[in-house]
Amino acid sequence: MKKPLSQSRAFTLIELLVVIAIIAILAAILFPVFAQAKAAAKRTSDLSNNKQIGTSLVMYATDNDDLTPLLRIVENSADWWTPKMTSWKDAAQPYVKNGGRPFNNGLPYTTPGNGGVFQSPVNEAAWSDVSPIYWGIPSPGGPGDETTRFPRGYVLNHGAGINERKNGGIFADWEVNTLANGSPGSVTQLDQPANTIILANSRIMLISTAADFLGFQCTQNGIPASPNPFSCTQPAGNHAVTVAFFDGHAKNIPVMQTVAQDMWDELTQEEVTNPGHKQGLINAINAIPEWTK
Repeated sequence: MKKPLSQSRAFTLIELLVVIAIIAILAAILFPVFAQAKAAAKRTSDLSNNKQIGTSLVMYATDNDDLTPLLRIVENSADWWTPKMTSWKDAAQPYVKNGGRPFNNGLPYTTPGNGGVFQSPVNEAAWSDVSPIYWGIPSPGGPGDETTRFPRGYVLNHGAGINERKNGGIFADWEVNTLANGSPGSVTQLDQPANTIILANSRIMLISTAADFLGFQCTQNGIPASPNPFSCTQPAGNHAVTVAFFDGHAKNIPVMQTVAQDMWDELTQEEVTNPGHKQGLINAINAIPEWTK
């Protein structure tokens, strides 16, 4: 006598709903974890870039009697704010050999290019179009930084050395055959090179920054405008900034710590000439949701 065939049993609607609910709960738990892991990986890569570029600047100074590179070199006065300028990135590039494009006879590039170590993974505006004109500065006519050859992002701290020198930092421009906007100084003039920022991350197209930029408001793609929830200084996504110092080390630091300890090396002198400036900067930083939310 043959045994009856076993009948297959399907999932009930309730069982399917329970399984779907469990999957949804697991997804809700895991997706934020994945997002946090991705953000942490970007910060690690950003820290590595800061370290590499910071080390290249230290090497440059070592090879040049401890003098800092020029921020910009302008061979003709008509070349200001055009891709015909060269910058400190050109001086650092031979030491990192990763990122940036050829001079191209001063012709602007119109599309994104090889960012390499000069492109920060946390910077959303790295190859933003710079066609809008702001602060009276004309557009270079392409994406990226002032030259269009490099991504915007990593910038030198223009305030470094102001506390020690009083009348200007240790970075300067070179216009035609004369120095402009300061004079280059020696790293040995800094009182605390291991606590003085040399390199930070910026949203805007300029190739230098200062403490005040922490409190300037920008659009997400780097156009200074108020009101906006974003800072013109690019955070590392955790209410902190990733910076490199004059001794070559790099670190991710809470933004207010950089102000409290005057790691920008200018606020002490600024307080002498403009009392209350530091508190004003703190108030401006606290008014930007990106730093506080």
